[in-house]
Amino acid sequence: MHTTIVKTKCGKTYSGAICYFRPAFNWFSIWCNEDNCNVKKFYFDECESVITPHERIHIYSPLDGEEQDEMLRAKSNLDAGRKYGWKEEGVDYPKEKFEWEEKYEPQKI
Repeated sequence: MHTTIVKTKCGKTYSGAICYFRPAFNWFSIWCNEDNCNVKKFYFDECESVITPHERIHIYSPLDGEEQDEMLRAKSNLDAGRKYGWKEEGVDYPKEKFEWEEKYEPQKI
């Protein structure tokens, strides 16, 4: 498991492995020891950045990996879910974009 680094808009930094990744519901969680909890839930709206270093993003990634911008990945998932009519846990992907999505464009490989 890779360690993801979360920087919130209020200036705090957390790190841990991603536990749940639910962009359709505008949140994700990580396993962490900060704030005396094992799993911490974050809403994408409250995050400044969410980066997982040393990830193999695609087949052309270097062997030691590269940075994976998890907010960009969430944006790509949301765009695809809207385009293809995906459902998550029986719920349609949201039609309207979340506020944080405005500054992200999907990756071009």
